[in-house]
Amino acid sequence: MPKDKAVKRFIVRNMVESAAIRDLQEACAYETYTLPKMYRKVHYSISAAIHSKVVRVRSREARRIREPPRRAPRKQEK
Repeated sequence: MPKDKAVKRFIVRNMVESAAIRDLQEACAYETYTLPKMYRKVHYSISAAIHSKVVRVRSREARRIREPPRRAPRKQEK
């Protein structure tokens, strides 16, 4: 699949699931230790992206629109 045709997504996840984060923080010797995150760039073909519900099916007219859809504003973290 051509690189420019692929659907690209950047996934950022915690390395530890949310249930174990509190246990790790209580057992940690450092007070302000931040857990590392996992950064992954994923490339999907169009059919794989539709199948895994990363993107939706668009009508024939809507497929001609090349500009990406407007993004919602990101939340501010405290």
